Amino acid sequence: MVSAHTLGRHDHRSFRFDIESIHGTIVRFLASLATLVVAVNASAQTPARGLWSELKTKREKLPGLHQEFDVTQTSKTSRSSRSAQRQILLDISQEKWREQSGSSVRIFDGKELFLIEEHAEEYVRTKHKSGAQNPESSPYGFGDPDWLKAAEVRRQPCGLTGTDHGCVVLDAPLKPSTRTLTGTHSSTFKLLQGSTRVMLDTETGLLISSTTVQLINIGSRFYQSDTACTLKRVSYSGPVDASLFRRPSGMREVNEFDRWSAAKIRKQLAGKPALELALTDLKENPLALSDFKGKTVLLDFWATWCRPCRADGPALEKLYRKYGDKDLMIVGISVGEQRGIVEQFLRQNPRSYPIVLSTENEMPMPYHISALPTYIVIDRDGAVATAAQGDQGYEDLRKLLKKAGLESE
Repeated sequence: MVSAHTLGRHDHRSFRFDIESIHGTIVRFLASLATLVVAVNASAQTPARGLWSELKTKREKLPGLHQEFDVTQTSKTSRSSRSAQRQILLDISQEKWREQSGSSVRIFDGKELFLIEEHAEEYVRTKHKSGAQNPESSPYGFGDPDWLKAAEVRRQPCGLTGTDHGCVVLDAPLKPSTRTLTGTHSSTFKLLQGSTRVMLDTETGLLISSTTVQLINIGSRFYQSDTACTLKRVSYSGPVDASLFRRPSGMREVNEFDRWSAAKIRKQLAGKPALELALTDLKENPLALSDFKGKTVLLDFWATWCRPCRADGPALEKLYRKYGDKDLMIVGISVGEQRGIVEQFLRQNPRSYPIVLSTENEMPMPYHISALPTYIVIDRDGAVATAAQGDQGYEDLRKLLKKAGLESE
């Protein structure tokens, strides 16, 4: 096991930009990116695209290894900034890999890619087209770098404990892309522009650190996403466990992951730590479940067209006004609706608690809710206490919260 040295802040300062307006953001970002590309091309020592391929070949020839990465993702708008952290465990064995990030697992067995949600006990199989490039794990493929346009920045020691290899730093632009966000009623995620900087071990081809900056559009929202990935541990020792790279057994294969219901949440998640939510509300304020430790949290999944949701609105507002300054946090999550529709509804039916749009935030699988309203109650320690579906009314909502530890009269 070894630790890893990270890139200093000065290495990617030219990637940063402030968002004061959508137009100004794009103009400044493109100008910054153009300056960066010119600078790195001027100092390039070798053709970076060939170097990337060479290092990838070295990595794929390794008999096996285990890597652990710390990942920090920061989202910035003109009014706020929020960060979320996670860990990625990665095992590699000659063009096969297994990656785990929280409850999500991805396995590539050399032919097929399996997407697994452990909480759901389901998996989706993705056929790998013959002749197509093998998919990369997340640490090696944040965004979609265009390595044909990559440039070498410099050579430096990797900073590894023990045997310190030499490292190379490469820059590459990201290819613009568009995809549909799962569970958000056909909202589109657009990568407008971006770039990535990676530091790679020249002897093994292994990733030591990376910084990726993206300009993203979801619905009517534009924001900057910064992702920093840092190697914390790596191990080459021990035999490779072949079972790590096999399709899962004991799980149900589905064409796409099922949405979660209150019954499914109670059965599979009750008593377990709630998966972190890192969100931005309608007022561009950052929200995270971890911010509310010590309080009972009620997540309200609703929509403006939903009559039972509207019926429960006054009860939720009454609960929040009565207990919100003490032991309760309510977060309303509008499912599948655009900003303009929700804002118009709230002008006539104001809420004191924060409202979040699923169409403008990426959410883990257990928060992909279809039946509305659905309530998830999280206790003071951050564990899922219970879930309920359908309009509840003030008294039933208060009972749910009381069971989770809220002290109420």
